[in-house]
Amino acid sequence: MEQKSKLHGASFSILGDSYSTFAGNIPEKNDCYYPNAACVRDVLRVEDTWWHILMTRNGMRLVLNDSYSGATVCTEVRETQPLSAAFTERAKNNFTGKESPDYIFFFGSTNDSWLERTIGRLQFGNWTEEDLKEVLPACCYVLDVLTKANPNSVVVTVINTDLHPEIAAGMAEAAAHYGSVPVILHDIAKENGHPSALGMTQIADQVEASLK
Repeated sequence: MEQKSKLHGASFSILGDSYSTFAGNIPEKNDCYYPNAACVRDVLRVEDTWWHILMTRNGMRLVLNDSYSGATVCTEVRETQPLSAAFTERAKNNFTGKESPDYIFFFGSTNDSWLERTIGRLQFGNWTEEDLKEVLPACCYVLDVLTKANPNSVVVTVINTDLHPEIAAGMAEAAAHYGSVPVILHDIAKENGHPSALGMTQIADQVEASLK
């Protein structure tokens, strides 16, 4: 239970996508998914989200929830979204030179997988604009930025279920390279591709178990 005690009262931030959004709890400019009763019937309160469950259980403090529905990690963003939606851009712009929380949760790549973005290969430096159009180089870049800008934070890489196997394996390897704690999710209940209330609880359970 030693790590559980470290969670108690800890501060945290999230760099995420739709799975971590909830209206009124993310930057106003970011696209939001939850609440969305037409698509997910039972995630209707912020208290239903995975991160709020984790926060409440452990008396944690949220510093920043920079989650953006539909966002890709790589810079090949959706046609309807600006480049600033990409995880690479938000990591660089919103997680450097500011308060470093105890934990930073990097929870992405779902949209990259759904949209079949070019996967590429792991790359741990010297990224070009072309490199960051590919998923795995972009994941490495994000982890590089988060870990170097926040050396006292525990960076947690949450790896979704149903990702392209190469993306899931690459994220785990990138996490190992950067000393990030990997949380490889399994058996998450979903509705229209997004966590239901049960799925949110399962995510919180699995994240917490990985951090004990």
